[in-house]
Amino acid sequence: MAEKPKYQIIMDKIIRDIDKGRLTRGQKVPSVRKLADRYHCSKDTAQKALIELRYQKYIYAVPKSGYYVLENDQNKKEDIELAVTDDRHQAYEDFRICVNETLIGRENYLFNYYSQQEGLEELRQSVQRLLLDSAVYTSADNLILTSGTQQALYILSQIDFPNGKETILVEQPTYHRINDLLLNQKLSYETIERKPTGIDLKELERIFQTRRIKFFYTIPRFHYPLGHSYSRQEKEEILALAERYDVYIVEDDYLADFDSKRELPFYYLDNSQHVLYIKSFSTSLFPALRITALALPPQIRETFLSYKIAVDYDSNLIMQKALSLYIDNLMFEKNRLGLLNRLETEKNKARFLLDSINFPLPHQLTTDGVIFDLQSLPSVSSLKHSKLPLDFFESSYIQTCPYHYAKLQFDDLKENLEKFKDYLKKEGDRNR
Repeated sequence: MAEKPKYQIIMDKIIRDIDKGRLTRGQKVPSVRKLADRYHCSKDTAQKALIELRYQKYIYAVPKSGYYVLENDQNKKEDIELAVTDDRHQAYEDFRICVNETLIGRENYLFNYYSQQEGLEELRQSVQRLLLDSAVYTSADNLILTSGTQQALYILSQIDFPNGKETILVEQPTYHRINDLLLNQKLSYETIERKPTGIDLKELERIFQTRRIKFFYTIPRFHYPLGHSYSRQEKEEILALAERYDVYIVEDDYLADFDSKRELPFYYLDNSQHVLYIKSFSTSLFPALRITALALPPQIRETFLSYKIAVDYDSNLIMQKALSLYIDNLMFEKNRLGLLNRLETEKNKARFLLDSINFPLPHQLTTDGVIFDLQSLPSVSSLKHSKLPLDFFESSYIQTCPYHYAKLQFDDLKENLEKFKDYLKKEGDRNR
């Protein structure tokens, strides 16, 4: 039997002391320093144990004082399994706890006194373990943290790649910030159409063969905005083309946490070190949490890190440490399960609504709404000026938006679907 982690040993001892009355309600528990000395472990390990005990409602914190026993009646204690919750504020509350804990004894983090510009070592270790669930097998030393995906993409667009090429290939439509980056920096780019069914692999090969493609930026699953995910066969064929024509793939897997099937990423299937993997946290947690992790091939990592040091000397160590605690204490996993549960609930409601009203346009569900194919409509001009809350994805196109697709969010979906159907009926009657 594997030996328990040291933090779990500390937790078990404190819980036993509470259960047997050796620690009673309101009594102070040993400090982080005392626990670290007693159990011959780091302060972070001791603090992890106390954070988890606090999260499980055994103890509570008093600022500048320490931790105290909250309750020794187990019948009053909340269930602490990884329960799915519909409380969207719980993730904020959990993260706030981690931020507060990070500030204890780490004043140097406020002044960014940290030499490793690849990011806080504790967070890289936490992310490395987290990525195992997505079949991204890499070492913590191979990871680099940036201040969001936009910074990561900017650096990748600026540095030289080993293939010596300069043109960036992007799908259309795609993440609007990569479009903005290409236009604002006046970078050389090519586009390839991505449909709800995927991309034309013959067209991809033609572009790889005839253009000097530095890297192909792609969103592998739950593509924004169309919701398409590549199959394993498609990924393997794309990887074979990338290796044949020496093109790198920048895999922006920002919705990996929403994939209940845990499909294999490009990174796992890559045998030639042509994949750069991007993992962000803003979608899974908070838009303002600008922390992104990259797993880079060795031939690119040092060049990337050198450029990052030049443009981003001061990283937010407080937020990095808080995220590390959030992951290590399984709060991230609990939040992920909650997101998956809400997503499935919203999708099931949407399916029922669409079926019950027999909606006339082709459609498919995404992680946050319903995508409609508008190409059968004679015109979308009046639809654009209707009061329907449709997103036509104008910013997702680097050139002119073709208005082939539109999305309704899950919010107020029943009311908006009925209005949309009424609009289509009136337009159909008018065009007869």
